[in-house]
Formats: sequence, C-alpha cells, structure tokens
Amino acid sequence: MFKQQKLSLAVKQVLFASTLLASAPLIAQTSETAEEQTEQKSEQNKGFETIVVTGSVAGRTQIESAVSVTSVDSDMIKQFQPSSEAEVFRMIPGIQVAGTAGPGGNSNIAVRGLPVATGGSPFVQIQEDGLPTVLFGDMNFGNNDYWTRFDASVDRVEGVRGGTAGTFTSQAPGAIINYISNFGEVEGGFVRLSSGLGHDEKRVDFRYGGSASDSVLYHVGGYVKNGKGPLDTGFNVSESAQIKGNLTKFFEDDVSYIRFLVKVADTQEPNYTGAPALANYDGKRFSNIKPYPGFDGRKQSAYSIHNQDFLIVNREGDLERVEMSGITTKSLAIGNELHVEFEDDITLDNKARWTSMSGSFTSPFLNAATTSSVLGSQVNGATVAAIRYANGPSAGQLYQSDFLNNNTNVHTNIRDVGSFVNDLTISKEFFVDSGSFSVRGGYFFMNQNIAADWHTNRTFSELSGNNPAMLDLFDDEGNKLTANGIAGFNNNWGDCCSRDYDLSYTNTAPYLALDYDTDLFTVDGSVRRETVDASGWAFAGGSEFNTIVGGVAIPTMLANGNRESLDYSVSYTSWTVGGLYKLNSDTSLFTRASKGGRFNGDRQIVSGKINADGSLNQAGQTAAVDFVNQYEIGLKRRGSIFDGFYTFEVTLLKGDFKQSTYELSATQCGGVAGGCIIDAEYKSTGAEILGTVRFGDFSMVGNATYSDAEKLSAGSSNWTRADGIPDLIYTLSGNYYLLDNLIVGANVTGQTTAIDSAGNEYPAAMTFGANARYTMSERLEFGLQVYNLTDKFDLRGNGALANSAVNPTVISGNPAIGRTVTASVTVNF
Repeated sequence: MFKQQKLSLAVKQVLFASTLLASAPLIAQTSETAEEQTEQKSEQNKGFETIVVTGSVAGRTQIESAVSVTSVDSDMIKQFQPSSEAEVFRMIPGIQVAGTAGPGGNSNIAVRGLPVATGGSPFVQIQEDGLPTVLFGDMNFGNNDYWTRFDASVDRVEGVRGGTAGTFTSQAPGAIINYISNFGEVEGGFVRLSSGLGHDEKRVDFRYGGSASDSVLYHVGGYVKNGKGPLDTGFNVSESAQIKGNLTKFFEDDVSYIRFLVKVADTQEPNYTGAPALANYDGKRFSNIKPYPGFDGRKQSAYSIHNQDFLIVNREGDLERVEMSGITTKSLAIGNELHVEFEDDITLDNKARWTSMSGSFTSPFLNAATTSSVLGSQVNGATVAAIRYANGPSAGQLYQSDFLNNNTNVHTNIRDVGSFVNDLTISKEFFVDSGSFSVRGGYFFMNQNIAADWHTNRTFSELSGNNPAMLDLFDDEGNKLTANGIAGFNNNWGDCCSRDYDLSYTNTAPYLALDYDTDLFTVDGSVRRETVDASGWAFAGGSEFNTIVGGVAIPTMLANGNRESLDYSVSYTSWTVGGLYKLNSDTSLFTRASKGGRFNGDRQIVSGKINADGSLNQAGQTAAVDFVNQYEIGLKRRGSIFDGFYTFEVTLLKGDFKQSTYELSATQCGGVAGGCIIDAEYKSTGAEILGTVRFGDFSMVGNATYSDAEKLSAGSSNWTRADGIPDLIYTLSGNYYLLDNLIVGANVTGQTTAIDSAGNEYPAAMTFGANARYTMSERLEFGLQVYNLTDKFDLRGNGALANSAVNPTVISGNPAIGRTVTASVTVNF
C-alpha cells in the first residue's frame, strides 16, 4: 500500500509539473507582439519541425507524427559526454538503461517498463540510416550496442518508441534507435582532438562534407581512439577506429537521388562487469552504499596487468592464449539508397546494405564471494585447504582477505555476425477534397549469420581494483588444484555453455501502411507479416577431460556434446493503429494501440526446444515469439514563454508482454549453474516527458520516464515489482552563454530506486556533469567536459549480495564511472 501511495504521488507530481509547463506559456503569449512571435517561431521550428525519418510516414514533422519520437543532435550528446554508447540512450524518453557497462557495450536496454528478462535489447533495434545493424538486439555475447559507435559522422540520433516501431521494421516492438548520418548538406567540417585529464585516453574526431557539384553531395567522418580508459587498467584497452562515408547524386528533379554509403570499423573497448561495494542491509534494502576498501568502482575495474591475457582451450581442443581485449569488432559495410519520386505522386525507396562483421567478447566477470566459501569446498576432486597468490608482487603468499572474486574469465569468439538487408517501399498519395490519403507498401529482407564459440573458464582472483592478482587453490598436501587461477576450461556454467554454433536466420516481411491526413487530424494504420527461417547447427558441451597445464590437471569441456540442427520457420503478425488531432499549429494530441512481435533467435538453442528433425517442439513453439501490447496517448506542444520559446511532450503509457527464454547465468537461475528457462509475464503503466526551453542566451532540455513495472513468474499468482526498472529515470541539461564566445553548461542524470532479481532494493541516485566551450576565433574552439562532477558513487546496475550475515555487507554491482575530465580543441573549416 505504501509503495502504491508513493507511486501515485509521483505520477501526480509529474502530471502537475507537466500541466504547469504546458499552460504557463499560454499566459505569457498574450503580451507578445506578432513580430516577436514570428521571430520565435523561426527558432522553435528547429525543434518540432524536424522531419521524422524513423518508423514514421515520410515527410512528417515531429509535431505532426502520431508517434512518440525524439531527436537528439550531436551537440547535445557532446555536452552530455556519455560514458558509454548506451548512456546516449538515457537522453531519449522511454529508454531505460543503466549506462554503466562501458564504451564496449553489453548493456541491458529496456523500454517503457518492459524489462530485460535475460540480457541485451530484446525489444529495441539499433539502426544506422534506417537499416538494422544486426537483426536481433539480444544475441548472446553480441548485443546490438557492440556494433554501432557515435562519432562525428552522425548528425543526430532519433528514437521512436512503440506503435510503428513494430510495423515499420522487424524485431523492434519496443523502440527503434536510429543513428542518422550527416550527408553533406552544409559545406564544412572539423577536426577535434580530445584528451583525458587525469586519465589516459586520446581521441581524434573528424568530418568533412559538402557539394562536389550542383547535383552531388558527399560526407566523410569518423574517429580514432586510444588509451587505458577512465578506469585505469594498466594496459591499453581502448584501440578503436571507424570511418564512414557517403556520396549522394541527385537526379534532374532535384528530389530523387541515389546514395552510396560505406563504413569500416575496427574497435576494441572495455566492458566493465562491476565492482564490489559496502552497504547497510535491512529488510531487503541497501543503503549507505560506498566503495569497497581497495576497489573503488568509480576509478578501478577488474582489469589487471596480471590478467591481461590467459589460456583457453579453443574449439579445436588446443591450448591458446588470448588477450583480455574487452569487446572487439571488425566490420565492413557497403550500402545503397535509392529515392525516386515519379509522376502521379508515386515514390519508391530502396535501402540495401551488405555487412561483413565479426568480433570477440573477452572480459573478467566479477562476483564478490567470501573466501570461506571456497576454503573447505570441493574443487577438482579435492578439498581446498589453502589459497595463494598465483602472480603479482605477492606471488606464493597466502591469500588472507575475507572476500575474493570467483567469477569467470570469458572469451567468446564471434566468428561471423555478417548480414545482408534490403528494404523496398512504394508509396502513392491520393488527394481528396478534405485532405490526402496515402498507401505505403513494402518488403523487408534480412539474412543474419550468428557463428560463435564460447570459452568460460572457471577462475579465481583477488578482489581488488589495483591490478588484482590471480589466485591458486591447494589441497591439504600442498598439491596445486589450479593453473594461474584457472580451475576449469570452458566449464564455468556447465555443459550448457561450452558452446559452438553456426546459425543463419532469414527474416522476410511484407508490410502495408495506410494514412489519412487533413488540416485537422490524421489517422493511420499499418500491419506487418513476419516470417523467420532458421537453419544451422549448435553443439553443447560434452564430457570433461583433463588438460595438463604446468603439471596440473585442469578439467576441460569441449563443445562436442549434444548437437542441434535447426530447420524451422515461424510466422507472425504485428499491427498498429493511431491518430493525431491538431488543436492548432502548435498543439497536437495523439493516441495509438499496437501489438508487436519479436522472434527469439540464438537464445533458444541448447535449451531443449529443438526436435531431432530440426523443427520446434511445443516448448519451442511457445517461446518462439514474444508479443508486446502497447497503448498510449500523448500531447505535443510548442510556444512562446516570456522572451523565449519551448517545446513539450508527454505520453501516457500502458503495456504488457509475455516472455519465455533461456538464461545461462546462475544469478538469474536461483544460483544453479547450467542454465534455466525463464517464463514470465510483465505489465507496465507510466509516462514519458520531454521538454525544451530557450530564453535568450539560456537553453535547457530534459526528459523523464516513469514506470510502474510488474512481473508475474510462472506458477505464481502474485504480481511483483519488476527487477532492473527504476520507477523514474531522468536527464536534464542546460547551457548559458556567459559571453558571445563562451558557453557553459551543466547536466544531471538520475533514477529512483530499483531492485535486483532477488528483490533487493538499491537506493536512488543522480550524477552531475558540466561543460564549457570557448571560441577563440571562428575556426578555433576549446572545450572542457566533466562527467560525474561530484564523484558520486552511483550504483545504477544491480548486482548480488555476497554475505547477508554481516553489516555492512559486501555486494557487487555496476557503479557509474567517477569524476572524469576531458579537454578538447576543435578546428573548424
């Protein structure tokens, strides 16, 4: 009851503030002259008059589109200085992500209170210029935030939530996040050198574009990055480069064009898997969270010079040494766009992209465990009697700390995630007396390869943030049970997770959209018929055998056990209907209902859902597609306020979905290794808010997402609070011109409480940032950005409880990076 009262009060406060923000400008407008309003109109057009190109009818502005859409430009992102790719998404209402996984990716990206039951982005698709980078957002060890990088080539990031996201593309019933390139419409560019102050990180961003002739535009941009990162690892973990280019040739009518695009990327970035912390624990609530002595997750990580490379047993059964390289990607993408406007208001659009892509996930996972839980336990057929440092300055000495890290060193070799995608649409507009009626039909095709082999070593290491050493275990006779901290090859999570697979998924989808538009209202509906064909093979782990390393027998598992051969097809339908009412040119109301589906890809393998003939059994058919039902109603408004202008959006939401998926982590499976099937229903109500305001030299933009998300587990009749979803998540950013050539700004990002999968509640927190830019001349600019200005220990990502018997207790989780200062110099031309 108390929780419900708090949530109701929070909703009322949000709606009351929204009403004030929307109504106050109505009063202020009455005293303004028509000339002033006209001048401000030209300014505010920069906001809601942006043409929406993602998940929407072509040619509509934001205020005319009956969808929840947000556009975040490159300047806003630069000022916010996100610490990871996913933290950019916190600037989009409705997207709920901790943003603490680091620049490599591997974030869990939720949307509108629809939790991530296992990992990745099951309901969110990341696109580049309107096409998916990968078909599935939650591929095991291959989440969609690995493969896209924000750089100088990007003009803006556009986010569409709900509704048409499920019918204008595949596998995205929750949201589409589209990175839209700069195409050279404005002549010029820049080179920017950024350097960490107090941490080792160097980056060069560059872009240039313009007209090659009266009918040809071009643009090229990218970045190079190198360093140890803000959480000093002792060795280079950031070694990345990306370049993107495009060339656009306009035809004689000046609106039709053909465009060619290319991207080359070779990236290596760290994936931060958490840090220990101290916390008071009372009634399943953590409070007074602070850094663990010797391991401050704001400044340190589990990366170490004593664990910067390690042995694995590869898929051929040979010992191989791999680098602790975090998340690496290699990609070459070649794309083409064709836009032709024919007579009789017929338009053809075709987008195609071929991508060769591969990578790896190599990271030191972290879990704080008591040392006493290892001493006396059975490891490799013997009782552990002693633990000693395996390397580092204390090599050979007894390890006497109360806690250690008993989680895996994991190396996943992502051999192939290449794809080919093509999206063809033809639209026709009919004009009637009171408006226009448009018909848009299309056909989507995408083939997605997923080939990988997993190597999850059972590993022990020191719980420290200062280059932690590996730990070796010994029996009571002094016999070594481990080899440089490794107690097992490929067997940390059991035979489920010594995997080797080579899969192919082909997604075809015809779709149809109808739209009727008048000066007063619009009504639209769209439907999409998905068919996904699955093929390929997968192996689980087989019987263990010993590999001798330095005279020590280490149990080893290879992916030569049960085989699954895939040969099945699944079809399903997504739909949406919506409408928008134009109260006037500055105010619109919209509503929408939708049902969108997403196919469960590689997360369904090695989970008992494939028959011997390659077809899906009953459990597989039930789990093949997850459907999301969503209902929303929203208000969009812009106007003048005092001597400035504002834009404001609020969307009220309700949604639900049912998910059946395979989970490999013991944390999500009640502490049992070997994987489990998670069956649950979820529902959520909430609101999204986005507002911008400008008064002369001051500007501000903010967003908030409120969610009351609940979960119903299989076999239960009681709805409980969904884990990983804060009731409220928000960002706010403001800038002010102190001088004509000096702008300063501040921002805040925060969230209310959230719980983990065990029901433990983590406190609310917020972090502040600051930025300044000084323009010395028209071509030269100096900048300073500060992330986490107050150095707040903000534990956003939920973790695990190491020992509830002591207070303060030790927990593990994912804190935000601490105070990080970056200076930059930009040369414009």
